[in-house]
Amino acid sequence: MYVLGIDVGTTGTKTVVIGEDKKICGIAYREYPIVSAPGGISEQCAEDWWDAVVYTVKESTKNIDRSQIVALSLSTQGATTAFVDEGFNSIRPAITWMDIRAMDECQLLDSVLGKEGIYERCGWTTDPGSDAAKLLWIKKNEPEVFEKAFSFVSTIEFINEKLTGENVVDPTNASIRQFFNINTGVWDKDVLDIIGVTEDRLPRVMPSGAFIGTLTQSASDALCLPNSVKVYNGAHDQYCASIGCGALNPGDMMLSTGTAWVLLGISDKLTYSKSHITPGIHPKDGLFGNIASLSGVGNAMKWVRDTFGSDYKKLDEEAEKRMESAKDVIFLPYFSGAGFPLRDLTMSGCIYGLRLGNDKYDIARALMEGVAFEVRAGLEKYAEQGVDISSLKIMGGASRSDLWCSIVGYVTGCDITRMDNAEACAVGAAAIASAGCGMTNGYISLSEGSKMDLPCKEIYDFYNEKYKKYIKIRNALKDVADK
Repeated sequence: MYVLGIDVGTTGTKTVVIGEDKKICGIAYREYPIVSAPGGISEQCAEDWWDAVVYTVKESTKNIDRSQIVALSLSTQGATTAFVDEGFNSIRPAITWMDIRAMDECQLLDSVLGKEGIYERCGWTTDPGSDAAKLLWIKKNEPEVFEKAFSFVSTIEFINEKLTGENVVDPTNASIRQFFNINTGVWDKDVLDIIGVTEDRLPRVMPSGAFIGTLTQSASDALCLPNSVKVYNGAHDQYCASIGCGALNPGDMMLSTGTAWVLLGISDKLTYSKSHITPGIHPKDGLFGNIASLSGVGNAMKWVRDTFGSDYKKLDEEAEKRMESAKDVIFLPYFSGAGFPLRDLTMSGCIYGLRLGNDKYDIARALMEGVAFEVRAGLEKYAEQGVDISSLKIMGGASRSDLWCSIVGYVTGCDITRMDNAEACAVGAAAIASAGCGMTNGYISLSEGSKMDLPCKEIYDFYNEKYKKYIKIRNALKDVADK
């Protein structure tokens, strides 16, 4: 017996196959393009998602008996909007969550509902990349698309429909669209009335883990799977990642390290805050997630790599030797503005304290530290809400770096568990399918982790002082940006 976890991400799709021994026995990945243009435009082809699902499912299952695959579920990027006709074909490119052209529409929503209006309803602050603002932009600038669209869907609905013929979303993805009310569990009429959208043009909301249906014949043929395969409703990728890395109890905290670095804490209630930590309904019954995105800090290391012509392994090895030589170098990683807790898109990246004796490896070290300082600043906002955080489960790209994980540990003072499996999103989706079909008894972690040993008090002290300096420079840079 096998289950599939399919992670339909921003830049590519990954499928994992999990057997009854809870081990990955097949994996495949396929990338697809994002089209960027002046004016903050970021778009992609929704059909690319389905093509990548078809490819990765067939590729990951080629060495197993496909007749033994019984269930699957999805992990998906959130708030990327597709506009489909009655046959669920795209009528224009999908607008990704990174698109920022709808800034004016955010201001309109805030002016009508109040600055906290959207946040109180869906848990997310108004954002140009989410559906509430984007649909207003489409209505104004592309009225023919707004009128012609049979349904406005995000990634999970698009793929669920291709699989089962059912237009279904889950609460974690519905809330990030910014017109689903997490307090009432239904689409919010006040927001929909502002946009001019009726519920019949939106998907049906079902809980994560709910049984949607079996594969249609066309999906069965395309995927080379039995049409008896059951499809269970998945979740937003960060919530799936929390399942995949075993953050399944109140007080658990996950640090996801990808293009964006994201903190997700588990609690037994919705947690609202002045700093706008994002509360949401966790796939595990009775639990809630509290998300804070540190924005695109992960891209900053890619910038260092590409700008200075080195590779990640070499940067890691050399940066490990540079704590002393980089001690006065401060790197604020705001290449796409400041994420949580500042939430200021006008902020820019800055490297402070460079001398002629510094080199690219000092800069790489300072960047790792700067990102870790942002993690600490975020955790301090959780602490203000009474969330006691003593440990972090780190997953994603940075979990492969001994150095970066140790810096996060020394900067935050947290116990660090590195998840050995970098496929936590897809593995979390597989865990949803596994629980749904009874292969496991409820949600369990399908990944292993290893705890780091960080014994050096002098390094904790060093980073405590450097963090204070970092915050002073950050605040000064914010003053400049504000003026």
